[in-house]
Parts: sequence; structure tokens; C-alpha cells
Amino acid sequence: MSEESELLLEIKDNVAILTMNRPQRRNALSTGLLVSIAQTLKNLESEKKIRCAILRGAGEKAFSAGMDLTAVPEGVPSDIQEAIDSKGPLQFGLDIVEECVFPVIAMIRGYCMGAGCELSMACDLRVGSENCRMGMPPARLGIVYPPAGLYRFIRNIGLPNTKKLFYTAKNFDASEAYEMGMLHYVVPDEELENFTLELAEGISKNAPLSVSGHKRALYLMTQAPALSDEAKAEIDQLMGRALGSEDAKEGLAAFVQKRDPVFKGE
Repeated sequence: MSEESELLLEIKDNVAILTMNRPQRRNALSTGLLVSIAQTLKNLESEKKIRCAILRGAGEKAFSAGMDLTAVPEGVPSDIQEAIDSKGPLQFGLDIVEECVFPVIAMIRGYCMGAGCELSMACDLRVGSENCRMGMPPARLGIVYPPAGLYRFIRNIGLPNTKKLFYTAKNFDASEAYEMGMLHYVVPDEELENFTLELAEGISKNAPLSVSGHKRALYLMTQAPALSDEAKAEIDQLMGRALGSEDAKEGLAAFVQKRDPVFKGE
């Protein structure tokens, strides 16, 4: 891929390194970037050489600062476009990461926020540098997060820590994130790349059918139970009510103006 690509790919033996290359936007997840991640992982699966992948952000400031819906890709295959239309670009991309046949490791430096934080939860393992920060800001924006995303956090860090994450809307430092299960490893910044690569190389030396078999079995065993139609309708109502509220307008304005929001529950 060219240097201008939103996603860069490097292969080291049986390890693929995918770099989200939008440092000027703190690697915010555009629809095009999510499609590139999905297509690249699918291509690597078909080649049957890669046994582990690392997902990282370009630059020093962020793994990913969240979602960016401003860029719409062109020339997307019809089957992919149908999936995007059905699930939305974020859940489409994250589902591909989560269902990938080989393990994917998130290498986290700097900020890992919002949709970027959920992307890290879609990865199998998460390695963070001591300077990283992780958080989910919906409660500061006056919105309710979708059930698929909430369940991805519940599955990874449990219900108590998911409540802590979403109720407080706090940015957690590396040590707090580790205690909550958001990170599997915390290492000094200067050791992050070597540690993550050694971890991936170690995984790639294990029996591929065993590793991929365990990944698939664990995925199938931990899928979200189906919500009733009544529960779906109620959650949709909660999301719509919050999204159309004055508090949501205030949350967005405060974010843009870089000030604390003043919420009224209206």
C-alpha cells in the first residue's frame, strides 16, 4: 500500500502489522479505514500465511481517538456495502476483526477513545504503553451507546467494569485500564513495539489449528444472547430520546468548545 493509504501493511514472517495511517486525525475511524481493515484481514486469511496480526495507530498521539464519518469510500464491493448498510460501518469493521481466524493484537500508544476503544475490545489481546489512556465518552456527549457495542465491553471486561467505564465517562490511565481488564499487558513506551512483536511471534509459533480453533470456539461460546423485540424497541427508544435531547446538543457543543458540559436531563 502507498504512503497515502489510510492503512499500511507490513509482513514479518507469519505476523502482519496493520497501521491505521491517519495521524493528523489521531487515527479516527473513517468508513474507508474500517473497510480497508476488513478487506486486508480477509485477504490475509485467504493467503493462509499469517498466524497473528498487530493493529496499531500511526504516530505517537493515539491508537484511535474515535469515529469519523466524514469520509465515504468509493468503489466498495456490493456485498461489503450491504453489510455496512445493515450493521453500520463501525460494527461491520469490528465484527471482521473479532471473527478473523487468527489472533489480532491491539498495540496501544496514546489515546484510545470511543469507537477506537471498542476497536481494541474487538482485538484478542491488548498491549498498552505506560502513557496510554482509554475511555468511553458517550455520557459526556449525552448519547446512549448501541447494544452491540455495550456487549462487546461486557464480554471483555465484565458488567461491573462496563458500568464503571460508561457511567463515569472517565479517561483511565494504563494502570487503571489494566486493573479493569482493558489491557492485558502494560510496558514502557520504548519497549511497546518490541514487546508486542515478540508476543505475536510467540503466538505464531504455536499450532495454527489449535490457536484458530480456540479463537473460534471462544467467540461462539461468548456471543450475545438475542434480545426480545420488546427489549430492542425499548433500547431504540432510549437511544433516540437521548440523541434528540437538548443534553446531546449541549454535549456536542461542549466537546467542540473544549469545555465541561452542563446537562439538564432534557
